[in-house]
Amino acid sequence: MTGNRPPSGGPGLLWWVLRAQWAWGLFPLALLTEVSRAALAIATASFIAGAYLDWTEARRDRWLRIAPPLLLAAVAAAAADFFRGSQDLLYSVSVLVLGIQSVRFLLPKGVRDGWQLSAISFLEFLASAASTTEVQFAVFAFFYLGLCAGAMWALQVQGEEMEADGAVRTVRTGFAAKLLLLAAAGGVLFSMILFIVTPRVGIGQMLRNIRRTEGITGFSDTISLREVTGVKADRRVAARIEFPGYPADISPSGLYLRGATYSVFDGKTWMRPQRYRTRLPRTGTHYTAAPIPGGTLLREADVTLEAMDNPALFVYGTTHLFEGSLGDLWTEGEGSFSLAMPGHPPLRYRIQFSQEASRASVPDPAVARRYLELPAGWDDLVELSARITAGAGSDAEKADAALRYFRTGFRYSVTDSASSVREFLFVSKAGYCEHYATALALVLRASGIPSRLAAGYMGGEWSDLGKYLIVRQSDAHAWTEALIDGKWLTLDATPPLGENSPFFARTGKPWIYIDWARQRWDKYVINYSLKMQAEGVAEGQMAFYRIRAGLARAFGPAKALRRHGAQLGAAILALLLAAVFLRRIIRIPSLNWMTASQGGEAPLPRDYARLVRRLASAGYRCNAGDTMEEMMGGAMENRGSIAADASRFLALYHRDRFGAFPLPPAELREAGRLAGRLGREIGRRSGA
Repeated sequence: MTGNRPPSGGPGLLWWVLRAQWAWGLFPLALLTEVSRAALAIATASFIAGAYLDWTEARRDRWLRIAPPLLLAAVAAAAADFFRGSQDLLYSVSVLVLGIQSVRFLLPKGVRDGWQLSAISFLEFLASAASTTEVQFAVFAFFYLGLCAGAMWALQVQGEEMEADGAVRTVRTGFAAKLLLLAAAGGVLFSMILFIVTPRVGIGQMLRNIRRTEGITGFSDTISLREVTGVKADRRVAARIEFPGYPADISPSGLYLRGATYSVFDGKTWMRPQRYRTRLPRTGTHYTAAPIPGGTLLREADVTLEAMDNPALFVYGTTHLFEGSLGDLWTEGEGSFSLAMPGHPPLRYRIQFSQEASRASVPDPAVARRYLELPAGWDDLVELSARITAGAGSDAEKADAALRYFRTGFRYSVTDSASSVREFLFVSKAGYCEHYATALALVLRASGIPSRLAAGYMGGEWSDLGKYLIVRQSDAHAWTEALIDGKWLTLDATPPLGENSPFFARTGKPWIYIDWARQRWDKYVINYSLKMQAEGVAEGQMAFYRIRAGLARAFGPAKALRRHGAQLGAAILALLLAAVFLRRIIRIPSLNWMTASQGGEAPLPRDYARLVRRLASAGYRCNAGDTMEEMMGGAMENRGSIAADASRFLALYHRDRFGAFPLPPAELREAGRLAGRLGREIGRRSGA
């Protein structure tokens, strides 16, 4: 492409912008998706080689001869991947598209080829948009919109210059950069408006069906003594949780976010007896988890989970209702809830829960025995439990006595922790949360109190910026739940460590803003839904009514409005003057030489404007006030062969621009032909 090169012959800004647009689609594919890394490497190398060949304008006869075999190789590679490799249609199609793009990079490029490469880049960008939920995609989108505007501009310039026999058009770098930045900002703004007003369902459910999940480790059907602590070593964010209407004087960072409960213990490992048992009743996007007793105070939590490799849904307290596009939800009736799929990408749902434990249904005898079972040969545990709870009458008193026992004489340690629960209870008395939770559950069972182990997250970091709770893997925790007075109560024997915990992690000030952007991206982009749209419209209506009521209070009835008419008129006049002033100061001067004639007259016709650009690029327009005669006079020096054409053109130009009557059609066409001929001759001889 030569249509936007400067007189020196090197690549111009639009030349680079066009090629950047061709290649930009590769970046989100490489950083945000899982397409073939080998195909991406080949495409990148082909782009670099093709850009060099385009820059040097090298002949490519050999590349043209081997292009068909290379295309066949790309087709064969995609077919082999589909039938013998990944067997993923989308993955194989990406290999084929990257192969075709690689070949196109290496071949000569006309305007049509440029449009084809731009279309391929756009398809890659759409593929990235459809397969990622990362907030970084917004940055790629911003730059890509600006590059798309530059690519269309460059291809348009190239097409015009090819029609004009290869003459060169100079593009001012500063003007082009500002215009492309404005195009990117305008594109983002328009996309946001279109995104908000377009009715649709939440996109999270659709992404769930097409995106490969590589999630963080969660909690499975079994849990050993080291499993939760192994999760705590990972400091990635697991969830972000908002609490609409939560009291400001109560911190949600002390809540237990339960992911699973375990009721069967074999001496080493806790297990869930039945993974899925009951499907929750569903009405649209609402699920009923438990009946709501009269007088129960319900809280709400909007939970955004990161991708996980297990189906557990995390809940607070006694969860009564779920809301979200989650498909089928299952429960085994022990406070655990699960999706139908084995893992999930990032998803968002709302729960309504009560912090107070609700009365549990009376389990059948078989289930009740399971909550009281002890491993065989643990008679010494029964004796220890009897000593601990001696003198306690009710189950609640026994539980208090057990908690006091573990809070004296035991210590939290991850370096010299016990290798088993028996060692923790009778020898070392050092361990971490799994030791404490398991030991407490067994002591309670030995004293006749049904108990189970629960795992999930405890607390988190509260973000004052976004008003939400940041829950990390390092907040993973295990605790005990006991059935006391007909209610499952949370009991935690693990000593609180706070900032002394070896797993304590907090977000620094700069990263809080990044996390806030990620949380807003997940909420308003990935999981934006019709309900959120309706809530936004309702809030907008309420804002309108508040403004109208405020104006009514400020100005009162019509008489009061007339009294304030002078002030209102002055305010409107001031706003108009400010708008005129802003319009004048933000005007782009570099547009003047392209669109206006000498002396600030009306915009030049296209043929005349093109001639002015030719003269300017050849150095014959030193300032905006130069007349056509002055520019043509400088250009005619040492160009006697076109002096007659220049004289005839100036005569027609003056009659057309300043005459009393318009030129006849024949003379108007002649003036246009002369302008084009003079511009090409001036551009050719000036070496532009």
